[in-house]
Amino acid sequence: MQQMFFTKEQEVLLKSFADLSDQLFNLGVISTDSFTGEIGEYYACKAFDLKKSKRVTKAVDGISKTGEKYQVKAKVANSSYNYNIKRLNTKLFDYLVIVYFDTQYSPIKILRIPSPLIINNEFSVTSSNINSFEQIEIESINIPVITRTAIRDFAKIYHELEQQRIIRSRRIVGDIGEFYACQRLNLILSENRNEKGLDARHENGLTFEIKTRRVYESGRRISETRRLNNLVGKNADFLIVVTLDRVFKCSGMWLIPMHNVENPKSAKLEIVNSTSGTRNLIPSKIKWLKTGVKFTSFDNIAFKNNSKATSKRSIKVRSKTEQLDYDDIDLINLEMRSKSKLKKKKNSIQEVPVPHRDTWGCIFSVVLVLLSLYLIGVLLESY
Repeated sequence: MQQMFFTKEQEVLLKSFADLSDQLFNLGVISTDSFTGEIGEYYACKAFDLKKSKRVTKAVDGISKTGEKYQVKAKVANSSYNYNIKRLNTKLFDYLVIVYFDTQYSPIKILRIPSPLIINNEFSVTSSNINSFEQIEIESINIPVITRTAIRDFAKIYHELEQQRIIRSRRIVGDIGEFYACQRLNLILSENRNEKGLDARHENGLTFEIKTRRVYESGRRISETRRLNNLVGKNADFLIVVTLDRVFKCSGMWLIPMHNVENPKSAKLEIVNSTSGTRNLIPSKIKWLKTGVKFTSFDNIAFKNNSKATSKRSIKVRSKTEQLDYDDIDLINLEMRSKSKLKKKKNSIQEVPVPHRDTWGCIFSVVLVLLSLYLIGVLLESY
């Protein structure tokens, strides 16, 4: 079934956004789709004359000419500079840089914090302490006019996407993927963006984690190495994988039982080809990602009607190491029903009464009396 996700006007808007994204790549501003973070790194490198690190360099975003290592964080400060940053490994860098943007991605404040000031790998900026940190003069940062203009145009398109409710955060690619998934399955987005492992719900009670990747060949990415990171501990019933092409059109969508995902710490995008129970929601336009078995409905899925506890017990009937396909679900339910009937049958069997301990006492007394009479009779005969 062909899905109409966007109007023609919205598709034109997304294409313009993609074109501006490519322009920022060509200007050396970004190298991935983490737009806010990478624009922040660009400004930090310009402010402190840093050489930008490669993407695989853990916790280090730039290195100075004297070898000092910098980690960069970026935030759009709509109304507050409050910023709490956790899981900072201060052994890996010398300075933490925080870049604050306005809604046009123009820097309004840049802080530099020496790593010894970071306690227990966590750092907080508040209105009461922000002025105690080193701040960089924004006017001193030399940015070419063409780059400033491209960043400003990029921000303008972002604002339009937000106004049309296509995106709702600075996680632009993820938001567009969630938009597609919710339209395809009639899902309700979670209002709490920090709810771990849960992006959306269905009215039948099922829950979903949604992962989105742009997949196309370019200098920005090697498509077949794409991964779906950070699936550890996700408690949703299903993982939805969405792929987008260069202009943010959906090029494939898959539904995967979360408990069947192998290597959740760093699963490859190719799990849609091999994971047991995977069903296809949108046919794949990517040659190395298979369309696979078509999804029809949730009717035959044991996880419906919010019966998570029942489904988890059902799964335990089978081997813990065995992955389940949808075709296995009916068999599991049959096994559970059979066990339930057997249990009821056992409970209905009339148990043999066990003598009460007072009864045993009476029997013992009678035996003792008889034994005494027997001994007395033996003694009388001996006389």
